[in-house]
Amino acid sequence: MGNISQIINYLTRRGIPFKRRGEEAIFNCPFCDDKEKKFSINVTTGLYNCFHLNNCGVRGDFYSFQQRLGDKPDKLNKKRVFINQGKKNFVRPQKDCPAMQDVQIPAYKYLKDRGFSDETIKHFRIGAEENTLKFPYFKNGVLTNIKYRDIKDKKKMWQEIDAEPLLFNRDNIDDDILVICEGEYDAMALHQFGIEAVSVPNGASGLTWIEQEWDYLESFRHINICYDQDAAGKEGAATLAARLGLWRCSLINLPYKDANECLLKGISKEEIQGCFNAPVDLTPETIVSPDYFTDKIQRLFELGVKLFGTPTAWTELDGVLKGWRGSELTVWSGRNGSGKSTILNQVILDLASKGERSCIYSGEMSPERYLRWAIIQHKENDNPAPASIVDALQWMTGKIYILNVTDIITPDKLLEDFEYATRRYGCKHFVIDSLMKVSISENDEYNQQKQFVSRLTDFVKTHNTHIHLVAHPRKTLTDTDEPGKVDIKGSSHITDLAHNVIVLYRPNDEQKAKATKKGAAVSDMQLYVKKNREFGTEGKVHMWFNQQTKKFRCEV
Repeated sequence: MGNISQIINYLTRRGIPFKRRGEEAIFNCPFCDDKEKKFSINVTTGLYNCFHLNNCGVRGDFYSFQQRLGDKPDKLNKKRVFINQGKKNFVRPQKDCPAMQDVQIPAYKYLKDRGFSDETIKHFRIGAEENTLKFPYFKNGVLTNIKYRDIKDKKKMWQEIDAEPLLFNRDNIDDDILVICEGEYDAMALHQFGIEAVSVPNGASGLTWIEQEWDYLESFRHINICYDQDAAGKEGAATLAARLGLWRCSLINLPYKDANECLLKGISKEEIQGCFNAPVDLTPETIVSPDYFTDKIQRLFELGVKLFGTPTAWTELDGVLKGWRGSELTVWSGRNGSGKSTILNQVILDLASKGERSCIYSGEMSPERYLRWAIIQHKENDNPAPASIVDALQWMTGKIYILNVTDIITPDKLLEDFEYATRRYGCKHFVIDSLMKVSISENDEYNQQKQFVSRLTDFVKTHNTHIHLVAHPRKTLTDTDEPGKVDIKGSSHITDLAHNVIVLYRPNDEQKAKATKKGAAVSDMQLYVKKNREFGTEGKVHMWFNQQTKKFRCEV
């Protein structure tokens, strides 16, 4: 349950009437004779203030707020803690963005031609210089960004450098239902229709703002997505809803392409309100006919080699596995010392270099030890200088997230944090190292393993992600026996449910010496693809290990 449920529900149960203003709930101070609604409590942090300073001026947190009202206080839910959350030092605009005053410039006439009233232009504090419009972005009253649009070249737009990616008009929202549209003009048009909305900063396909606005988004009971009615808008709306949660999102269908066009076409307020009164439920249908998938199947055939997924770090492995695909679970196995954690680190670093974010649960290695190993691999140096260490960590920040858990974790907690990571940070790959560090009762071990792996496959399908699960092999008669798919310790359902099974085998020095005597070149490790559900191809890849860089390669 998010903070919004605790704070808003508490105010409702208490019978305290309030008005929403951005992240603040505004009402009369319950501790003084305030009649001017000078009291506010932040619905995401729980911090409150009475601005009736000469009379009261009380302030504090949600815990003390409940105490002051004579109730047994509940603490706000703790936020999850991730290593390397990727927080940046955003830069605020160096210049102010004064509201437009000159009604003779082309930019003003352009807005009027788009149907906007003087009240709307003033409400959004739009600035301008001749042919350039300036859209100010505010957060809690502070100017954080300015977006510029050239009215002569509609495709020419830019923002302040290194500005915090936020929603336009976020401070003017006074409801517990958030309306998100695709552009500033649409937010302005909806305002004229009597609906206050925010717009995204970088178009229908841009999702970089979600991470920064996560807490703000969590403070709303429901979200209506009012994107453009074209193909790009519909695809962007569906992607956004999946990130934010289908259960709390609805789609708004308009009679024309977007809200601004509806304004220009003379659509009435009543008709637009009717669209919002009939939102499209996003609950998926569970039984459909084959033709329901026509478009998706057509796209699969059009993908060609892209169907293989993201290429791996090794061309030789791509020849067998093809690549890392979304909606799949890969089980990794191999004896102690075979290189499972090492090669998975290499996989994650390679994905990071290709722009794909990952989240790691390393139950067998502390976060700092994991990161030390990753730094060596990234820098290809087992003794990096302090400045090089800092540089590597900065490179990883925002690309790799680590669960700050050094003990056994429950399946519920693990998947809850994974869902948070994919929704907020857009993580596409997840590592569980290893299955032995997931809390499973020994009394019903095999059945619980089946249920857990089944939940993993459900997770990757729901979020179109890829999970890498390390599962140890059973003990064999000798350490030189090559483990196979059936040798993985635990329930057979582990490999039955997985989409891919990769087994690593590392020959010992004696085996290498014997092979060398016979004139054969023996690799340091052999990677066996034992299962590949999508393409059915299986095979073996020889790999050599560099002790200094801690990396595997496919050539001597």
